[in-house]
Amino acid sequence: MDPGAIRYLHRSRFQTLKLILRAYALGYLSSTTPKVLSCLRHLRDNRLSNEDKLKELLQALTSALRLESFPTFCALLIGGSTLAPSVLLHCLEHACRKFKLNYNSVYAPQLLRVVRFVSAFLCAWCSFRLLNKKPIRLQSIQPESGGCTSLQSPMEPPTNRESTSVSPQLVGRSLDLTLFSLTRAADSIVCMAWLQWQRRRKARNRWTWLEHVAPDFANSGVFAASAAVVMWAWFYMPERLPRSYEKWIGEVAEVDSRLIDALRRARRGVLVYGKDTGQAPLLQSMCKDYGWPLGWGDPSRTVPIPCEMVHMGCGPSCEKHAVSRFTRTFKLACATYIPLQVLLRLWKLKSMSSLKHALSTALRSSAFLASFVSIFYYSVCLARTRLGPRLFSRDTITPLMWDSGLCVGAGCLMCGWSILIESAQRRQEIAFFVAPRAAATVLPRYYDKKYLYRERIVFAISAAVLLTCTQESPEMVRGVFGRVAASILR
Repeated sequence: MDPGAIRYLHRSRFQTLKLILRAYALGYLSSTTPKVLSCLRHLRDNRLSNEDKLKELLQALTSALRLESFPTFCALLIGGSTLAPSVLLHCLEHACRKFKLNYNSVYAPQLLRVVRFVSAFLCAWCSFRLLNKKPIRLQSIQPESGGCTSLQSPMEPPTNRESTSVSPQLVGRSLDLTLFSLTRAADSIVCMAWLQWQRRRKARNRWTWLEHVAPDFANSGVFAASAAVVMWAWFYMPERLPRSYEKWIGEVAEVDSRLIDALRRARRGVLVYGKDTGQAPLLQSMCKDYGWPLGWGDPSRTVPIPCEMVHMGCGPSCEKHAVSRFTRTFKLACATYIPLQVLLRLWKLKSMSSLKHALSTALRSSAFLASFVSIFYYSVCLARTRLGPRLFSRDTITPLMWDSGLCVGAGCLMCGWSILIESAQRRQEIAFFVAPRAAATVLPRYYDKKYLYRERIVFAISAAVLLTCTQESPEMVRGVFGRVAASILR
């Protein structure tokens, strides 16, 4: 029997129990920490009594202590995928002895790999049901024009008022986890394929500098594409984003909601340049607040809307507005990242060099976020008034076409490349943090239960790939997630 299989067979009960408890603790912390942080913000409300504050805090701490919870799911998935190979290998060894089969040790590693994958797949398949047992509450929505419907809240599923007698049972609570597992599994598969390609190229002495930087460029490209999808959704499909994510983007963007509304109306064909469609009061109220001529806010008279309105008080210069955006966002980001980096590295701050490293990391992340915002705004201005009309005549691309989506699209495509400011390791982490959220914007947040088997298959395969890679080749599961998963299964 292979040494790896022997280790499985002789794993002590204490080691297995320790692994399961470690997985449960990690699941508990990941699901409870956001609730506790939100609760701590509410505790500052003086209108609540001490009893109410204590009750809310206890509820946040104990909400995950139930059978149908994420910590239980983590314990079942990790514990099951650890114990199941031992059972399967016992059965295989017993079968070999009973039927007197010759066991070729050459194929032992491949056999153990298959056993691990099958075990992880079965455990993921069974534990997946635990996350979707709790029913989803239906909430009525407002129908849009054209007979379509949209979610009233991005966190609640839709229901049709006209069909109150029969409503489908909706699922989708585990969609974020499934997309996270899928993107991580795809990354691991790509890493393994790239490693094989690299070995063949180096063996033939054909490895070039372009292939050397390709993985880093791929991480940047993943983030740029994901950020473009998320920003587009924030402008035109905000219901596709989680509430907290949408709110955070709005706080960083610091844009007047009337401008966003005007761009959305232009995309829907409600606001039309050169025609009086009754949309003038929307932007004219903005003109009154900022002291601009009222004619600027009338799309029937002013074509297109001046960039100075987009700058919101920074003057007519697009460059000055971009610099102003960078400065404001940089200050806001520093106020968040510097304390956070110092707290995260507090136990390592034994010298001035470690403190300098924490500060440089915080400043670099702040510069990345500030560049993201300023590049987005400047790209919008370049597309709609500065560069776009010079490259394309008004007959080819009209001002309404620019303001109904093309200028926002230009900003979405360009802003993500600010990730190049970050270090290579941070680019990878940020890219695979945003990628699942981008994928979630193009999929239905909730769907009919009869299609749940599709998500179940995707999750089971993805989880099996990740767990097998973590045990076989931990370096193929990159980033913080890979290090945490390897420490749990060690």
